[in-house]
Amino acid sequence: MNKPPHSKPPIKGSLLLSSPSLQDGVFDDAVILVHSLSTAGSEGLILNRPTGKTVGEFMCSDHFESLKNLPLYYGGPVAEDQLSFASFRWKKNGEVKCKPSISAEEAIDTMHKSGSLVRAYLGATSWTKGQLEEELENHVWFIAPAIPKVLEMVQDETLWKNTMQALSPFHHIISLTPENPFLN
Repeated sequence: MNKPPHSKPPIKGSLLLSSPSLQDGVFDDAVILVHSLSTAGSEGLILNRPTGKTVGEFMCSDHFESLKNLPLYYGGPVAEDQLSFASFRWKKNGEVKCKPSISAEEAIDTMHKSGSLVRAYLGATSWTKGQLEEELENHVWFIAPAIPKVLEMVQDETLWKNTMQALSPFHHIISLTPENPFLN
């Protein structure tokens, strides 16, 4: 069965792009990959918050030498003091699969596999049951399919704008909204 042309992608495995109205200091211009959705709620990782630090600044063991130069990203406001690794893999159908909590050993193994990307994170993002769906209804987030191209793009503050502009002419205009329109 074909999808209608304007149907929304499923939440799990999709990208959430924050609305310009969401200016809370944490999710401003955030691009989040939702990796799990259950009856308890939803979880994801912010893709475009590099910390400017590397894993080597947090892990000192020679056993993890190959991870020391891996950039560290801010995944969200939940468990911000915990270092974790996530792997991203491109499936044959073009979708992105995220494994959000892998061991350092698995991160080392996965780093050398073609078609995979390993990221180090401090923190994560989560929503309680029904919270994300309510936020989507209130237009706090724009939802977009997660395609491999997104993971190949620069993963910094420009990711939000570039991803929004690729969605549609409407989203392109939204991406040009100034940080504070009342100052214009």
